[in-house]
This record gives sequence, structure tokens and C-alpha cells, in this order.
Amino acid sequence: MTKNILDLRSLVDGAQPLKMPKPAPVATGAARLAWEWATDERARDVPDELLQGLLVRGALSVLFGDSNSGKTFLAIDIAAAIARAVTWFDRQVEHGLVIYLASESPASLRTRLNAYRIAFKCETPNFVIVTSPVDLFASDADMDEIVKLVNTLQAEHGKRCELIICDTLARVSAGANENSGEDMGRVVKRVDALREKTGAHVMLIHHTGKDAAKGARGWSGLRAAVDTEIEVSADETTGIRVAEVTKQRDLPGKGARIGFKLEVVNLGTTKWGQPFTSCVVAPADAPQKQGKAKRLSEIAGAIEELLRARGSGMRKAEIANHFAEQYDKASVYREIKKLVERHRLIEAAGVVQIQPSPAFVIQ
Repeated sequence: MTKNILDLRSLVDGAQPLKMPKPAPVATGAARLAWEWATDERARDVPDELLQGLLVRGALSVLFGDSNSGKTFLAIDIAAAIARAVTWFDRQVEHGLVIYLASESPASLRTRLNAYRIAFKCETPNFVIVTSPVDLFASDADMDEIVKLVNTLQAEHGKRCELIICDTLARVSAGANENSGEDMGRVVKRVDALREKTGAHVMLIHHTGKDAAKGARGWSGLRAAVDTEIEVSADETTGIRVAEVTKQRDLPGKGARIGFKLEVVNLGTTKWGQPFTSCVVAPADAPQKQGKAKRLSEIAGAIEELLRARGSGMRKAEIANHFAEQYDKASVYREIKKLVERHRLIEAAGVVQIQPSPAFVIQ
């Protein structure tokens, strides 16, 4: 009956009899999506660690901090431990090849590795320095070249590449807008492809933003993309540096703090007869974590600027009189007290001056 009605309507309308669509053919080529059953054995695996309690093999991490915080020295120290198959800060490591993309400064990396060899009286085998600039933003070309290098080195030396360090993220993404999700998304996509094709852990060395409290510089999506995030900071008073785990996706240990200091290594003299030095990482007790640093008020900033310009101490009354036309006296005294409590100023017999900083080696 149904068929007759359909045929009759088709004749009335002057059209051909209705035809049901055929099922779409099933694709027989390679699947574009990798998938697995949740009951598969691999779903029960524990994370395969590269650096015990800190880094996972084949994952993505970012190590960031201010300039001269010691982040590059720390990255070199980690890389050398993996390349040498020695423990790092009493943590076990997975031994393998390390490739260091020294786009920031190959010469500086050579100097720091030389300091490492002299300080620890060892060689650094299995540690490869890529001295050519690398661009992971413009195209896939350099990413493909890195993959080729990894495959060649693995075949020649019979060792797996365990770590690729990008120093720095800004240099390997030159031309990209660090605040743009579209630009940095392209870079992260290529970094992920690099991990997928080589099986190596990729570590990005990056800088802190203008507001240190907000973490790494640039696109906020970077933090979501990485498996491990480590912030490196230096205590201005003691010179002790801290590497704090601020994100950990698959391992416990978020909030862990690793203290270290930079010890000076004499590498010789310059042609002018001046000492030529670098540094190496040495363990140190991490200072107790303080609350997030508060920004200086306008008045406090003005007081510090005045004292730096003067180059010597001033009486509190003298400072208050200096700012009499800008700020009321009570506010000036209040800010001086806060600066002394925060150890930014020293007070003695009514005279205050800038807290002197310890001498640091130029890095």
C-alpha cells in the first residue's frame, strides 16, 4: 500500500519515483584518529618518567623565569645528567641522547658546558648542540629537519633521544606574536608533532612576564598545553635560587621546591688579563615560600628612586620634606616603615638607605 501511494504521488507531481539514499561507503584507508578501548592494558600504565618525580618521557614542559634567574644553568644541569646517566638532585633519570636547540646563543652554551666539564671533571657525551637557528613558527621545515637529525643520531649511536631543549621559546618562534593564540598555537602544534615523531620529551625555556605573579610571558594557553611547568626564581638577598613545580599533569609533586645556587668556575683569562668565569648548579636548601610579592606603591617607588639617585642614606624627615608637595607626610613615613619591614630599606638612627644587594657573577 505504501509503495502504491508513493508511486501515485510521484506520477501526480510528474517526478520520478522516490529513491532512498544509499549508505555512505566505509573508508578503507588508514584511520585519521588514534583510539583505544578504556579497558586496554595501556590505560592502566603508570607514567613513564624521564626524571624521577619531575618529567615524563615524551611529554612537554616549560622552564621559565626572569633573566639571570639561573634557568638555563638548571636546564643544562638536567640535560647533562640525562646524557651522562647520573642522578640529578638524588632523582633517578632515564639515560639517552639530548639535543639542545641553542637558538639563543650557541657560544654561551659552549661556555657553560665547559664550566660543567671542569667543575665535575667529566665529559658530556650524548649531548648534541644544534647551532643553527630553528624556526617552529613559519613552517614545518625545521621541525622535519630535527626529526631527521634525531633518527640519524639514534641509528648511528643505538641510543634513544630522550630530551630536546628549545632555548628559548621566543627564539624558536621568531616572528610569532607571543600573546596570540593563533600564532603560538601553530608553534605548540609543531612542538607536539616533534614529540610524536621522536618520542622525546621537549622542554621549552621561557621568560617570566612583566607581572611575575601571572607566570610565564605571553599566551595563557601555553600553560594549558604543557604537562609540567617549572618556575625558576632567585632570592635577591641570599642568591639562593628555587625551581618550583607550578603545574604537574600526570605526576604528583605540584608545589615541590628545589633549591640550588650557582657556583663560579674559573675558565681562564681574557686577552686583557681579566678572569673569565661561568657557573654550575650546586644543591642548596630552598628557602621557605613567601606570599606573592606585592607591587610597590607609587610613594614607595618614588622613595626608592630618590635614595638610589642620592646614592646615600637620608633622614626620614628629609625624605618627607622632599615629597611635601606630592604626598602628605604621614603617607611617606608609613611607606618607609613598610619598605624597612620588607627588607628593601635599612634604617639606623633615623637614617634609611637602600638594602645593598650581594655581588652576583655576570651570567
